[in-house]
Amino acid sequence: MTTISSSALHEPREALSSFAEKPIVAPLATSTVRTRLFAGFILLALMAGFGAVGHTVYRALRDSFVAPAILSPDSDVVIANKLKISEVEVERARASAEMEGIEADLAAADHALRRLEQLSKTAAKALDWMAGATSRKASENNADVKALAEQKKVIVDMLSEQRKLVAKARVDVDAGIISRSDYARETQTLNQLQLALIENQRTALQSESSLQETMLAKQALARRSAITPELIAHQEEMIRVELEITKLESEKHAKLAQKKAVAARLAKIDELDAQLRGRPIFQAINRSLDVAFVPYTQLDGVEPGAQVYSCIWGLVWCKEVGSVAQLVPGEVILPDPWGNQARGQYAVLNLVDHDAARDKTLRIRPGSAPAAPSQPALSKR
Repeated sequence: MTTISSSALHEPREALSSFAEKPIVAPLATSTVRTRLFAGFILLALMAGFGAVGHTVYRALRDSFVAPAILSPDSDVVIANKLKISEVEVERARASAEMEGIEADLAAADHALRRLEQLSKTAAKALDWMAGATSRKASENNADVKALAEQKKVIVDMLSEQRKLVAKARVDVDAGIISRSDYARETQTLNQLQLALIENQRTALQSESSLQETMLAKQALARRSAITPELIAHQEEMIRVELEITKLESEKHAKLAQKKAVAARLAKIDELDAQLRGRPIFQAINRSLDVAFVPYTQLDGVEPGAQVYSCIWGLVWCKEVGSVAQLVPGEVILPDPWGNQARGQYAVLNLVDHDAARDKTLRIRPGSAPAAPSQPALSKR
């Protein structure tokens, strides 16, 4: 058996004790510094990560999410809007033509009413004119009757003298003093005077009858009570004029009501036309337009000049792609950025990167808008 000396057993113990007594300083200090630096770096990284996450969440909570779209002249909705505008224009042209016809009818009615009113005033004075004319006619008939009476007196005297001449001529013919031809002339003169007397009497009867009729008409016109052919004709004319005036006034009131209704319809058509032309869809008839549907829940902060951002997944790595040109008045119902039907408004975008309009979602950052220009430029292509 091999034996180990006591000195050999004590050497390792002495070596270990001597090694334990020596301090290990440099390696321990270096390890501690590195550990602290690494821990600080990790802490900073975590803080930066949490800050970035918090900033992203903060921006996501404050930003407005919108659904972009590209409207072009070939889009179905643009073509449908163009067709609707054409229908509105046709309806407005029809209403304008109807309005012109109504105005022409009203002008004709006013002209006819003025003429009928003048005729009514003239007819009201017709009785006075008829009374004057009847009075003058009565005076003329009275003068004719007097003249015929005087004429009759003269004819009667001449007839008496001529009868005496005829009797004397007969005696002379029998005595052979004058010829029978002379006697015949005297007889013919007597016959002519008798005929003149008969004509005078007939004319006198006609004049007296006309005078009596004229005097009756004069009395009737003076009293306005008795019925004469003239008064009946005058009343018929007055009734006809009054009926025409009433008819025209009724038609005028109806045309005025119709004009008011057409004017209201024209106002509504103009309002509808202004709304259609003010929408981005109308602006896209002639050029492509970048727009976005903004739900009412995301409307805060969406204003002209606000910056538009495109983000990956709509949350991270956001970059500025343009700005809001204008917010279009009027409500529309479209899918929101999450695919649900929602109520909201259109916003016209002025994009620097037009490819961003193909994203599913864009973000508009409130508080980033500069002073809005008086006439914002629209995104053109």
